[in-house]
Amino acid sequence: MPKEIELKLSLPRNRIKYLQHLPLLETLGISRPTKQKLYTIYFDTPDLALKRQNCALRLRQMGKNWLQTIKTEGSVASGLHERNEWEVSVPSNQLDFTQLGDPGMIKLLSDAELRKQLRQVFITRFTRHMYLLQTEEGSQIEFCFDHGKIIIDHTKESFTEIELELKSGKPTQLFRLALTLVQILPFPLRLENISKAERGYMLYTGHKNPPVKALPVELKADMDLTTAFTLIAQNCLDQLTRNEHGVITRIDVEYLHQMRIALRRLRTAFDVFASAIPNEVSLIHELKWLTNQLNPARDWDVFVTEQLPKIQQNFEDHAGIAALIKTCEILRKKHNKAARNSIKSKRYTKLILQLNLYLEEAFKYPGQPKTLKKAVTNMALINFTKSVLINCHKHIIDTTNKVEEFDLTSLHSLRISIKKQRYAVEFFQALFAPVEVKKYIHSLSGLQDILGSINDSINTQRLLKQIPGSKTKTLVSREATGIILGWNKQRLQRMNTEIKDALQLFYHAPLFWEAR
Repeated sequence: MPKEIELKLSLPRNRIKYLQHLPLLETLGISRPTKQKLYTIYFDTPDLALKRQNCALRLRQMGKNWLQTIKTEGSVASGLHERNEWEVSVPSNQLDFTQLGDPGMIKLLSDAELRKQLRQVFITRFTRHMYLLQTEEGSQIEFCFDHGKIIIDHTKESFTEIELELKSGKPTQLFRLALTLVQILPFPLRLENISKAERGYMLYTGHKNPPVKALPVELKADMDLTTAFTLIAQNCLDQLTRNEHGVITRIDVEYLHQMRIALRRLRTAFDVFASAIPNEVSLIHELKWLTNQLNPARDWDVFVTEQLPKIQQNFEDHAGIAALIKTCEILRKKHNKAARNSIKSKRYTKLILQLNLYLEEAFKYPGQPKTLKKAVTNMALINFTKSVLINCHKHIIDTTNKVEEFDLTSLHSLRISIKKQRYAVEFFQALFAPVEVKKYIHSLSGLQDILGSINDSINTQRLLKQIPGSKTKTLVSREATGIILGWNKQRLQRMNTEIKDALQLFYHAPLFWEAR
């Protein structure tokens, strides 16, 4: 079965000419570069029957020749696209149903009525510059940079991107070449998880990809620890990168929220497997950097979009509250812009590439220098999992026994420990009875929600202090600040009461790992 493996990177539109004179292409090139004008027609039914089957059917004109291509469901993670692909030459711009290749497509299009419904849904017109490169390790990579438009009737969307397609060798070489490009180019590149076809469908339907929440990790009891860690880390990395576009395009605050959750999950994965995996201090440092870049934007999002509206409902006519909200919205936009700039930076792209290289080189290929630590080499996954969950649960119990003595900072630390345990449970839940796992997660969630509200209240006090003094000097603005602080104090008192009930639920939650 033919498989296409390629890495996509987007770049600023005005940098195409720079790529044409890039010395690296001449150094690694093993054939003469080519330039093509490509015209592509994508087909589907009015109700998008092919898209629902995760299939793409297209005809592409290259000069006087036409090529029919079918791409079926694959995987996309951190810009790396892996799909099954069938290509065949056809005489004209008419689909040839005798040349489908894919068994699933043959079955789907055996319905004559469905074939009649196929029509053009969108087209792409772009110029492709293509180079065949050979790396020092001997891998062959097709380097293309494309610039053009996706067109639906009178609606157009421009794109400029680099495609690195693996012709021979290991996928690690795609990441290595991309990392080299990021380092030598004077402008940022961004890993692109959305294909031209996906962008075309989004333009056609007007729908954007929703925020991506954490998906279950499909672990099995007989897996070794390296496989388990790789699946978990890739799952977290997938959630992180799939929410990038939503943050950059400012669609919804939820995308940033999910990126931060993905970061916390990934850092938890490294922490949970610390005794088993190779140390990677530099990656941990960079993950902390990214977390710190996104945190202020999320804090202001919660304050402005969740907390202030609740207060405003009770003080609709208060001029000071309205003025304060406007000031806070300006600060929120400022911090969101800083977060977007971090995601669009070379440092961010370099981090994602390095994480992928780490996962590929350390665990997926035998004989690599980085290996599992000897202390846990023969440890069964289920035993490792129980040890992790027991130790973290005990730590939470020891901490909550003193909860009445806690100050707000200590409660925040407890919240972090509960989050880590929840993420760990969610990582390994496929190894246990789902009903009992669900009860335990529910008890953790209750505590996490209350501690999260307490944390939001702490942030409210801190964020109010960040408002410029010139905005809080008037009597009405001081009164507004007092109203918010008073509301916040009452909220904290309520949370301190509710936390005791949540703790009782947690204490009585079944320890599902003891049943196995």
